[in-house]
Amino acid sequence: MGRIPLFGVGYVLLALGLSLDVLLHKDRPVSAVLWLAILWAVPYAGAAAYLAFGVDRIRRGGRERRAARALMIRSARLGPRLERHVLEAPAKAANRAPDRLGRHVLRGTDPAVPGHRVLVGNRARLLVDGDEFYPALHRAIREARKTIHLQTFIFAPDHTGRELRDLLSERAADGLRVRLLYDRFGSARAHMARFFDPARRAGVQVRSISQANPLKGRFQINLRNHRKVVVVDGRTAFVGGINIADANVSACTDGRPIRDYHVRVDGPAVADIQLGFLEDWHFASREPPDDLLGPDCMPDLEREGEALVQVVPGGPESSGKGLAEAVLAAIVAAEESIEITTPYFVPDAPIIGALRYAAHRRVAVRIVVPAHNNHWYMGFAARALYDPLLQAGARIYERRPPFMHAKALVVDGVYAMLGSANLDYRSLHLNFETNLEVVDPGFVSDVRRQVEVEIQASREITREAHAARSLPRRLLENICRLFEPVL
Repeated sequence: MGRIPLFGVGYVLLALGLSLDVLLHKDRPVSAVLWLAILWAVPYAGAAAYLAFGVDRIRRGGRERRAARALMIRSARLGPRLERHVLEAPAKAANRAPDRLGRHVLRGTDPAVPGHRVLVGNRARLLVDGDEFYPALHRAIREARKTIHLQTFIFAPDHTGRELRDLLSERAADGLRVRLLYDRFGSARAHMARFFDPARRAGVQVRSISQANPLKGRFQINLRNHRKVVVVDGRTAFVGGINIADANVSACTDGRPIRDYHVRVDGPAVADIQLGFLEDWHFASREPPDDLLGPDCMPDLEREGEALVQVVPGGPESSGKGLAEAVLAAIVAAEESIEITTPYFVPDAPIIGALRYAAHRRVAVRIVVPAHNNHWYMGFAARALYDPLLQAGARIYERRPPFMHAKALVVDGVYAMLGSANLDYRSLHLNFETNLEVVDPGFVSDVRRQVEVEIQASREITREAHAARSLPRRLLENICRLFEPVL
């Protein structure tokens, strides 16, 4: 009998201590209430779940990241070399007559990404699916002369993964400096199978990022490095949402291909994309900045086109600035139209509110999501948000298979944001992400045409059809929506 009170006292003390942590560090009331319920309703198992998923180590991680970035920027000494490519501060241009070049959106988003800048003179090209991305990537790698840097969330040990791994190995054997960085959670199959050992033996420098490494003082498995970035010779970059896997090819063997987008960038903006990769590499490998920031990695860059490009990094930020605020600012700046494609549509209340208000202002709001989600609970959670948007006049489309994993935001037909970030809490606040803002008539037109392709393959959700769904379905949607902050 003596063990039962001891068990109960331990449970109460542990739950009280962790409840204090919840009350002190959880900014979102829904998330705080859910964690409190879990801690008290499920003895010990609730505490274990909170320690793994809920404890806020973001501030410490954020400090480590900011320190790494500050060190890299100081060491890079990029200022004088890139000043001639930096667009005049968008805020200073606010007093000029309005233009239709997309700068009205950049004026809104610029304060959300301090430390970055809008760079002129770039060329941007949209790549759809692995059908276009992989051949372009392989060609750039074969043509590389000095350095190849590749970072991805998922590197699958399948045909596509082996082909790329072997090509990287071949170029490392040629004497190039090849660095490969992957997320240990997303690439767990490859990591556990020691898939990268042949590449290491060939001379590829391989590192993994894990936010659940107690030996390094990190145990937050809810944080992931979701970036998909490649930089070749410091002159050509690829940024987007396409992982390295057979599923990203339309002719994939399992018959369930994934629709996704990537962007190729040439020009001055590659310097900022490269710096972001090197920051992550330094964080993972502790390789000294002086070894990373020579002319092979950070060459002088000249104009390659007319596109304005700004890097928008995402990650846990205690300051509140970053990707979520950039998305919100772009929506608020819209005057005519907003077009969104996203696989997971569970954004914060401010973004939902901004979309509703835009629709009330007669801005044409169109949102495309998958009809069948690969994470069923995310699909149900998204549908719980349809009502206020449909009532405001927004139009929502559910795309038929293949599964649409593409992420794009187009504003007024003159501005586009693409990258690795989904419109959900994890991407906007937890994951490390890389998005690009692009203002260029040809590129944005290509993105809009692709959005139209998705819409043509979709079924529009009407207010009447949505209102007619069954009560059990509505309950499941709201339950999934409720638990989204902790998923």
